[in-house]
Amino acid sequence: MPEKRLREDDCTGTARSIPRFRRRLFMLVKTLIAAGVALATSQAHALQILDYGWEDGVGTILGSFGNLADATNVSGPQSGSDGDSSYGVSGARSGSRFLHVAEAPLSGTPQAYLAFVTGLQAGDLVSASFWGYDSSAGTNPSLRIWGHYADAADINSYVKSAGGSNTYTDGSGWSELSNTWTFDGGATDGLVIEARLYSMTVGGNDRTDFWIDDLRISAPDHATIQFAAAVPEPESYALMLAGLGMMGVIARRRSRR
Repeated sequence: MPEKRLREDDCTGTARSIPRFRRRLFMLVKTLIAAGVALATSQAHALQILDYGWEDGVGTILGSFGNLADATNVSGPQSGSDGDSSYGVSGARSGSRFLHVAEAPLSGTPQAYLAFVTGLQAGDLVSASFWGYDSSAGTNPSLRIWGHYADAADINSYVKSAGGSNTYTDGSGWSELSNTWTFDGGATDGLVIEARLYSMTVGGNDRTDFWIDDLRISAPDHATIQFAAAVPEPESYALMLAGLGMMGVIARRRSRR
């Protein structure tokens, strides 16, 4: 029986099919990778950023520890004492309102509870910052940002310290303090953001005054951020809307591919 011979065009067709197969395989792998990235992105926690600058004229703090006194929502020039001399601040760092707190009498290290973040999960990142007024370079009075873990149902509960920054207000006027915490889980899901007050311990005036402004908190969107205000301020709404808009743009771009 004569041997069957392949036609030249049969060989050419087979050779041409190999590059097409490779291209299809490459596109399939690319599609699978893109799908995996999209899935990972959709499962990642979106970030919320909320601001509070006491502009509501009502809110002060959520709670306190130690000899913290006279938490008030103030505006305009303010005067106070550091236990040794008198000093003052011309007004808010931004806007027209800000927070005043005092330590009276001087004892220990009082803490003002500025924000409460609940609903956290192990590994979550929470960042916070605020501006404190300090006109005494190199010495107290000064402020520091700190935190502690608490039961989500009770901001005044105390589970353990969350630590904070070793940076103090620098004495140049308004200066920013910030810190980032990695939530370690454990027996609670609440993080209290504090301003720690450090006073002079000499002089005849048993009182020290402090001022705070422009608080900002960022946390995963499954968490709840509480301020002394009932609702976020307009800047916070703008940030949330901008984030939602960006997510919409990304979703539309993906749908066109």
